Amino acid sequence: MLTIQYLPYHQISLLNSNERLQLILSLLRDNKIVIIDGRLSSSDEALLIRETMNNFDETFNGIELAVMRDNKALDWLSRIKHYIAKRLIGDRSGITFIGPAKIISELRQHPENIELNFQKDYLLKNVKIKNVKPIIQKLMTPDRSKVNHTKVKK
Repeated sequence: MLTIQYLPYHQISLLNSNERLQLILSLLRDNKIVIIDGRLSSSDEALLIRETMNNFDETFNGIELAVMRDNKALDWLSRIKHYIAKRLIGDRSGITFIGPAKIISELRQHPENIELNFQKDYLLKNVKIKNVKPIIQKLMTPDRSKVNHTKVKK
């Protein structure tokens, strides 16, 4: 089953860095995609990557991580408010996506969106919706019969 776990930042902000990482890693080991409302600190991200590399085995083969930030242009008053808030509570603006590499083959970041590309084998084995497996197979395999072979006239 494909599960997405949403973590509001206030829920993990009460934990120390080690507890926060252990919570996230336990969710990832349970094959859940974690979405955090906010960003981890750069030191927490580095520790998460280090812990992932230390716990690398046949059942847990890494993570995919992406952070999406709000990139819209702010007027001068909004910039001042944002700066003051950032100085008071830290810069947590954004959203963090973390998923096990067993499920997610790739996370692509764009300025306005994030693309999650799933592992085909995982989807075929774990998606339990009726009549979806043939659709997944069709989407994942290019149909060569529909290639348009037109001749160019000289």
